[in-house]
Amino acid sequence: MTQAKTPNLFAAIDVGSSKIAVCIGYVRSDGHLEVVSCARSPSTGVHQGIVVDIDRTVGEVESTLQVAKQPFGKLQIDDAVANLNGIHLSCLNATGSSVTHKGEVSEKHIRQALHTAQAVNLGAANVMLHVLPQQYIVDNQVGIVQPLGQAGKRLDADVHMIMASSNAEQNLTKCVTRCNLHNLQLIASPLASANAVLDDASRELGVCVIDIGHETTGVALFVAGEIRHTGVLPWGGRQVNQDIAKSLFTPPQAAEQLKELHGSVVGHELDENEITVPGVNGRPDTRPPKSLFSQIVRAVYERIFHEVAAEFERHDLSSEFGSTRIVLTGGGSKIENLDYLASEVLGLEAYVDHPKICPAPSPDANGNSVHDQIYVADGVDATELNDPAMATVVGLLRRRVVGRIKTHQARTAKTRGVTSTAARSVYRWLGGNV
Repeated sequence: MTQAKTPNLFAAIDVGSSKIAVCIGYVRSDGHLEVVSCARSPSTGVHQGIVVDIDRTVGEVESTLQVAKQPFGKLQIDDAVANLNGIHLSCLNATGSSVTHKGEVSEKHIRQALHTAQAVNLGAANVMLHVLPQQYIVDNQVGIVQPLGQAGKRLDADVHMIMASSNAEQNLTKCVTRCNLHNLQLIASPLASANAVLDDASRELGVCVIDIGHETTGVALFVAGEIRHTGVLPWGGRQVNQDIAKSLFTPPQAAEQLKELHGSVVGHELDENEITVPGVNGRPDTRPPKSLFSQIVRAVYERIFHEVAAEFERHDLSSEFGSTRIVLTGGGSKIENLDYLASEVLGLEAYVDHPKICPAPSPDANGNSVHDQIYVADGVDATELNDPAMATVVGLLRRRVVGRIKTHQARTAKTRGVTSTAARSVYRWLGGNV
C-alpha cells in the first residue's frame, strides 16, 4: 500500500474504558471502505466513557496510533473520527418549521426549519452534538426524505438531537488533537455501534441496538428507518467482574478470567460441576458449583436489560421499543446464551451481532461486491475486527450520520501545550453519508 494509492487516510479511534482501538482506513475508488491498519491497547485514563486523566489518555491514544501507523512510516494523517461516550449523553425529538413564501422549498427554508427545532435550553454545561433529520413534512405530505425543490407553503422538520457535556467533549477533543490529528469528528458511541451492525433493512423493520461495553451500555432505537432514541447507561461487563469477585472472594483479574471461561446466563441452573476459584492473599481456592457462578453472572445482565426497558419507559417509548428486535453487541455481549436471556427479560427476539469485515476482492473480481462493505488490506486480520468488542471503532470508520457531525479543527501547533491545541467548533451540515 503506497502513499500514492492512499492519499486520504483517516483514523477511527475508539476511546473506551477498557481499551483504545485505532483503525486507519480510506474510501476506495468504488466507494467502499478499506482498513489498512489497526491496533488496540489497554485504556486506563477513561471511566464510564469519560476522560478522567488527560495526560494518560493522550499517551495511550498516541502510542496506539503510532502502532497503527507503523506500516506507513512518516506518512502524516490529519483526519480522525472518535466516539463520545458517557451517561452525560442525552437526546430529544423535536419539530421545527419554516414558511416558503414563493411556494417552493429552498436550502434556506431547510436551514430555518432545522434551526427552529433546536430552540431548546441546553444549559451552560451542555453542547449540541448531533442534529439528525428524521423526516420532512411539506404542507401535510409526510415522509419526505429530501424536501429541496418540493412545492409547498410550509416545511416541518422532525429531528433527533443528541446533547453532550461540554466538558466531556472538550476533554476528549483535547486528547485526540494533541496527537497531531487536527481535523476531528465526534460521533456518539451508540450511533457508531449501530453503524457497525445494522443495515438499512433492519433499521426500517425496527431495531434496538444494545452495546454492552466495559463500564457502560449504549442503546440506539430505530423505528421505521429513523433514529428515535439514544442513551447510555452506567452498567457494563466490569460490573459482572466485580460481582464475581465480591461474591466468590477472588481477585478481580481472576474474576474476569472466570467470566471468559465459564460465563453463561442460561443453561447451567442445575449444573453442579465445580469450578476452581483462586483465593485472595494466599487463601485456598474454592470450588463452587457452576450453577452458582451462572446465577451471579445472570443477575447483572438481568439488571442491565431491566434498566434498558426502564430507559424507554422514562421516555414514553415503551410501545415503539416493544415492536422492535434486539441486537446485542459490544465486548460485554460475548457471554454464552445472552440472547436467550435478553429475549426472556425483554420479551423480544434478540441476537448477538458483530461487524462484517472481509478481505478486499482481487483486482480481477467481477465487481459484485456487497453494498457498504468494509474490506481489509493484506496483512490486516479481519477476524480481529469481526468481534462485537470492535463494533464502535468499525462503526466510526463508516462515519454514517445523516445530519450534523460536530467537527473540530485544531490550530496549527508548534508545541503541544493546551493553547496550541485548543479546538474551535465548526458545525457542518451533511446531506448524507460522509
